[in-house]
Amino acid sequence: MQFIKDIFHLFFPEVCHSCQEVLHQHEKLICIACRHDFPETDFLNQKNNQLEKQFYGRVQLKEAMALFHFTKKGKVQHLIHKLKYKGQEDIGIFFGEWLGKSLKSSGRFQFIDCIVPVPIHPKKEMQRGFNQLTKLGRAAGEILNLPFIENNLIRVINTAAQTHKGRVGRFLGKRNHFEIIDKDLFEGKHILLIDDVITTGATIEVCTQELLKCKNVTVSIAVVAYTT
Repeated sequence: MQFIKDIFHLFFPEVCHSCQEVLHQHEKLICIACRHDFPETDFLNQKNNQLEKQFYGRVQLKEAMALFHFTKKGKVQHLIHKLKYKGQEDIGIFFGEWLGKSLKSSGRFQFIDCIVPVPIHPKKEMQRGFNQLTKLGRAAGEILNLPFIENNLIRVINTAAQTHKGRVGRFLGKRNHFEIIDKDLFEGKHILLIDDVITTGATIEVCTQELLKCKNVTVSIAVVAYTT
């Protein structure tokens, strides 16, 4: 069997999704060189980190972390773009596994009860064919042995792109666009809210406000990348 795999790899080599170099057989999806080149944050074990401070006075969070800093035209942006717009969901699994292993090693994220993704509108999901956070969240959940609850927090209005709006404009544009189907499902839970990229934090803020309407709920957030 290994001989067949070796022959297959010889004629049909896999390439790194980041740099396009041929992967060695022990490498998966992203080469080791690119992995070492990712701009990791130090937020995982840092209380009062830069991301947590961004939400001071806006919404109550237990913990917050991001795996990487988001830089324009950087490797992380390139991979997230391929995940969201090129349908390469294996990248979501890659990020989910990295996220799950990181959280498992941390002393700050030990009492999470479930993982919940920031939802996208059903129309956008239908156009895309998937939610980029689904396989990411499931992969993290498998490593952490936590349920991934995907369709209880929903987006109810399909808003226009918010890219060119300021923070206030984004916040107002997203207000009341999220609802919870069954509040009892989240009652008494410590929820880990996940997303791919966080910029102003407006979407996370509104989602968290909605989640906190459930009884005795605590919210922490974990994202792949953070835009400074």
